Amino acid sequence: MSSASESTIVHWWLQRVSACIVALYAALVIALLFIYGTPNAEQWRALFSNNGFKVFTLLAMVATFYHGLIGVLHVWPDYVKDRAMQATLNGYSWLAAAGYTLWAVYILFVMK
Repeated sequence: MSSASESTIVHWWLQRVSACIVALYAALVIALLFIYGTPNAEQWRALFSNNGFKVFTLLAMVATFYHGLIGVLHVWPDYVKDRAMQATLNGYSWLAAAGYTLWAVYILFVMK
């Protein structure tokens, strides 16, 4: 099997895994809303004071960013034919995903 097809299979699986993580997180939040109703600011603060919920939120956010990254890396070649421009856009896409991840870590674990 060539490395290009292996990469495609890995990307396909990572898309599915990341989608499942996001779906589980969404189901959890929806279940919490059904059980406890619409939370006020104090209830949100209490929910996010739980480190387990913070970690799961971060995991869901990273899965979302990575899911989007893999998608856009497969879309660029459909619309951008110049290889140098594709490489540039891919690089900016990776930087954006990394920046979003760092921002999420900051919001969840540093900001008060």
